[in-house]
Amino acid sequence: MTYDQLVAFLAVAGDGTFSAASARLHKSQPAVSKLVRNLERELGIELFDRREYRATLTDAGRLFHERAAAVIEGTEALRSFGMRLSGKVEPIVRLAVDAVTPLGPIMGIFRGLLARYPLVRIELGTERLAGTADALREDRADLAVATKLGIDGSAVETARFCDVRVIPVARFDHPLATCGAPIPPALLRAHAQIILRDSARGSASPSLNVLEGGLRWTVTDVAAKKEVLLAGMGWGGLPEHVAAGALEAGELVALQVPEFVADTMELFVIRRRDRPHGVVAQALWEALLRCGHGAGAPAAAAKAPRRRKRG
Repeated sequence: MTYDQLVAFLAVAGDGTFSAASARLHKSQPAVSKLVRNLERELGIELFDRREYRATLTDAGRLFHERAAAVIEGTEALRSFGMRLSGKVEPIVRLAVDAVTPLGPIMGIFRGLLARYPLVRIELGTERLAGTADALREDRADLAVATKLGIDGSAVETARFCDVRVIPVARFDHPLATCGAPIPPALLRAHAQIILRDSARGSASPSLNVLEGGLRWTVTDVAAKKEVLLAGMGWGGLPEHVAAGALEAGELVALQVPEFVADTMELFVIRRRDRPHGVVAQALWEALLRCGHGAGAPAAAAKAPRRRKRG
């Protein structure tokens, strides 16, 4: 039994097909199939039922999966520990953050890391909704700050980072801002809702606070969404720390939308259990954990915003 065999087995079990597992492991499909077949031959059992398109675990496969996952997790933890003992500094550390994440505290953490490890390159990627799960799964990120959308809780370590309040807003002179409250559902659907497009590659990406049956526009980042809203071209939710200045200036107005159910997004620090973490990645993880709730933006829009003077 080899490490590569166990990794291939877990990849197929997690992804459901040999082709998906081969893409994730950057191996050919025949090579992945051979690794799993050799493992089954050595154990004398069938780990997968291959009669359907998706490879499903047999009863024996499910029991073996629990032990195999623990072995790989322990192996990677030992490898990470060895890297830290040796003081080996990795050249690149990649952090993926959800688009709504307050970046101020993270920039402070980066400054501290670069002071300690000046030759390390930091790569900061922005994802939306379940896209962060993809970044971790596809090894495009070492750590993440995001919601748990699309995350397999058994495969990762998580710790609470902060809460981000999301406020439905429109420009001060938009019809929804002047119609009174609460806004009738039919009127909401008659005006374009500006939403962030999920960066996950799956076909069944989750949505958050998207009104069914209404007009909608999609954008790919929060800054663009804010600009569209400031132009009066629709309504939508913005993180409180992003909307605060425009609300205070009266450029945007907070809306009462009963159908806007998720007014707070919980963000977590996340990393995979089955991957080694070098010295800098470990330092980043610990700094993010220490930051914790301190990353949350203050409630800037709790009071009624002033209307901008026109004339």
